[in-house]
Amino acid sequence: MFSAPVTAIKILPNDRICLAGTGPYVLAFDLTTNQQLLQEKILIDSIVHGFEARQITKETDNSSYIIVVFGQRTFSIIQWSSISRTSLTTVISSIQCPSWIISALIVHLDPLIQSLTVLFGTALNQIYRYNKSLELIQSFKYTTLYSSCLFHHINECIIFAAGTVFGQLILYEQDSNDYFHEKLNVSHHNGAIFGITYYENFLCTVGDDRTVKLYKFHNDLELLTSFFAHEARIWQSCLTSTHILTCGEDSSIRLWSHKSTGEILRCFSVHRCKNVWCMDILRDNDNNKPLIIISGWSDGGVRRYHLDDVPIDSHEVILLNNILQNDYPRNIIFLNSIIMIVQMNSGQLLKIDQQNITIFYDGRNILKNGYVKMNVAHDGNQYLAVGLLNGLVFIFDQYGKIINEFQIDINKNNKILQILWLNNTLSSKLLVCIPDGIMFVYNITNQPATVDHYLEILPDFEQRWPNTCLYLDQYNLLLIGDRQGNILSYDLNNQLNCSIYQKFERLHGINGTSSIVIDENTNLIRSCGRDGYINIFSINNEQRKLIHQSTFTITSDITWLDQFIKFPSLITCFTTNNFSLYTLDDQTTKRRLMHVECGGGHRNHDFFIEKNFDAYFVYVRNKQIYLAKKNLMRILNEATCLSIIPPTHGTEIRCVKLFQTNNHLYMITGSEDTQIKLFTFQLEKFNPKCEHISTLQSHLSAVCDIIVIDNLFFSCGARAQIFAWQMKNNIVIRSGHFMLHPLRRRHGAGGGGNINDENKKDNFNEDRGLDVRFTSIAAIRMAENGNYLLFVTGSDAILRIFRYTISSNRFTLLQTCTHSEYCQLRVKVYSKRYIVFVSSTDGLLCAYDCLSLDNTIRSTFIKLHQSGINDFDLIEIIENHLLRLASAGDDGSIHVSIFDINNWIWKREYSKDNIHQSPATGIRFLNSTMFISIGIDQRLKLWTIKNDEQILELTKNYLVDIRDILSMDMIFCDEKNQFAIVIVGAGVQTIQFDLTNYLFYS
Repeated sequence: MFSAPVTAIKILPNDRICLAGTGPYVLAFDLTTNQQLLQEKILIDSIVHGFEARQITKETDNSSYIIVVFGQRTFSIIQWSSISRTSLTTVISSIQCPSWIISALIVHLDPLIQSLTVLFGTALNQIYRYNKSLELIQSFKYTTLYSSCLFHHINECIIFAAGTVFGQLILYEQDSNDYFHEKLNVSHHNGAIFGITYYENFLCTVGDDRTVKLYKFHNDLELLTSFFAHEARIWQSCLTSTHILTCGEDSSIRLWSHKSTGEILRCFSVHRCKNVWCMDILRDNDNNKPLIIISGWSDGGVRRYHLDDVPIDSHEVILLNNILQNDYPRNIIFLNSIIMIVQMNSGQLLKIDQQNITIFYDGRNILKNGYVKMNVAHDGNQYLAVGLLNGLVFIFDQYGKIINEFQIDINKNNKILQILWLNNTLSSKLLVCIPDGIMFVYNITNQPATVDHYLEILPDFEQRWPNTCLYLDQYNLLLIGDRQGNILSYDLNNQLNCSIYQKFERLHGINGTSSIVIDENTNLIRSCGRDGYINIFSINNEQRKLIHQSTFTITSDITWLDQFIKFPSLITCFTTNNFSLYTLDDQTTKRRLMHVECGGGHRNHDFFIEKNFDAYFVYVRNKQIYLAKKNLMRILNEATCLSIIPPTHGTEIRCVKLFQTNNHLYMITGSEDTQIKLFTFQLEKFNPKCEHISTLQSHLSAVCDIIVIDNLFFSCGARAQIFAWQMKNNIVIRSGHFMLHPLRRRHGAGGGGNINDENKKDNFNEDRGLDVRFTSIAAIRMAENGNYLLFVTGSDAILRIFRYTISSNRFTLLQTCTHSEYCQLRVKVYSKRYIVFVSSTDGLLCAYDCLSLDNTIRSTFIKLHQSGINDFDLIEIIENHLLRLASAGDDGSIHVSIFDINNWIWKREYSKDNIHQSPATGIRFLNSTMFISIGIDQRLKLWTIKNDEQILELTKNYLVDIRDILSMDMIFCDEKNQFAIVIVGAGVQTIQFDLTNYLFYS
């Protein structure tokens, strides 16, 4: 398995084939079948940054391409053929260039005599030529380039466009003597130019200043348009004769017109994915617009977007042909399918069925000039309940017949503020709310309806009514989400007067809880609100109480989540003036499926989706009814991500753990993007398989370490947070949470999860814990069943010892200790004797005796490294007596030491100074005399301790493909007698080690 940022994309349009570069690998995809065809390692020790392709013309039906693959200071030339679609043929293997290659152009190709000439533009403002050998043909004035483009212009003359770090665009033209001379020089960018694109006499540049510049290029450059396009740096652009596409560091792809002054036509984005590094487009026959966009993302995903997947298919005004003059709609709701009921100001209820508009109920004497509440039961008989301001409630069947009618009468203001059907009651139970938070549950099977339950009034608030409810029939609990963001649980076992059984106060802020649903497959409950957050709960079956598991968002710019849709799993939401529909369970993409400019969520609206995936959004605006429609069939059934290996994280992966459960191999990763991801995978030599299981979002900042024990795992990270998670049948729920200095939620318009200094004073002493980062965590079982002892290192140089109790989901701080004033980095535990080992940034490795936590904990340390010890591992060499520890540090050194448990002393054994060319970040024992180490230099080294000769020998050296390596883990697979190794950093790579033959392979 290999997943890393995708840094190059090239479409071969005639065959609808897409090439992608990730690390040193080239992937190929069939855009007709949306299948991945191949993955081959082309550049041995370099990252693929670009492709240059030329089709070979033949008389047969075989279509083949010569492709130049380049990256960093290396290039290779390969061939792809439509006959052997699943393989690449290497024409010329890797050739080194003295300078960084940033562009290429095939200027001559004769397959008959195997003649090929390629020009390369480099970052030192030079041009190299390859024709059987590589030679420098010209150096221009000295400057550093961040981008360049080689292309054929008028009369097939070759232009070299160079974008400098100072914002200059320099054009060089080749003359008849093959000499390049400077033609034009402009400085329109305020900062480095990161991308240059040429298409049909149009030239586009993008850069560090977040702007797009479009030029018309003949003999001179004519600036056609310039505008700010992204909130962060822009990496690349693509052109058609009428449109511009840009992608960048703000994790979005944007479509613009050539005449644009900053108006976005379309936008595609992925939540929590930092960069869109590259893209290419498959144009239509007229080249007027792109049909398909293929893009490469920093989470390793190759994603496809269709430009004809417009936000909506149709948007129309429904003309009511009002029977009464000056009448207008006040309220609207879907009855069933796309049949709508409209409340008119005159009191009439109109039924809209396609173009047929009829009177559903003539309520001019009762409903006139009043706003009514309407709700449709979505199970049973699909009754329509209508509540009036005078306390009167009508129950209609779907044909407009009144089947029940009753009056709220308690000698108070009986205005109906809310009316909601209880699910799973076959249209028999109705929740009604009147002023002062008074609520009833009516049984409408009786004539007239009777009260089954009087509910305890809602907490005091200005807007005191429920927005949503969920009836859990198996527990006989009624969950209510109200207008002030509370989630309340009512025990309906109490026959008449029902009190609040459980309360989550202001969980969704003062704008209210908007929807609550249960997933029948997992038995997990979801709530969402107008704070933009989704909360997940599990249920304690014995106590019949909710347990809060996690909180996450769809995207950071959505502050109003409105309604869960179960089949398929979607969610509706609002952003300022717009309605949007998002996928919910597609954790790797969170795609926006529908987008309507409607004026905002405060307007009366409703949403419905049919079985054929026709989605309808209806709303009232300016006294008119608007209906938007979109068919979601293709976008739901056609995966956006083309890669076989699922995307991982959009930012650096800081930690990884491997574990086995029920003969399945799992990998769990934590990242700077605050997410934890769980994967299951199979180690096959030529066909590795990986499946994304779950994405967990609860950490407020970076996830630094994870430990797995039994069916639990614990995660720790920045903001001094620890989380406990429980996994059962591939379902993960959060079972506990600890924070050194908990953040107070601000129950305002911004929603939950914000730091708020309520006292408006200097709280430095109280809140300094917010700067503490928990760097590593270890765990062992305690003697008491269901209790675990946790050891957590911190950036404040303190080792904290916790007890975690499953039954109460509580963390209890038992003890703290320290051995130096420097940040602690890594913790491991020898469980037999409760000895805890901690490394720190001053190069110390310390042992703590934690067998008894009642007294002062004794400790002893040894100075091993010049600077921080990033990782270490331990193994028993004499049971209950001697431990061997191997450590890897920032100084690039490897040290092996012995710890004598009985005498409580350290002994240096072996050391290799500066054995890694950069900081070493991971180390693991294979057995008592063999271990592996890894560093940022990408060298995976196998070491053998030869006790007879008293030497530490480097046995194997293997170059891995992941950059910026931060962590490593390893597990032994008994069936294959081999080790599975996972390395993470700027991506993920799995490597297998054959213990019999001492071979690494990936």
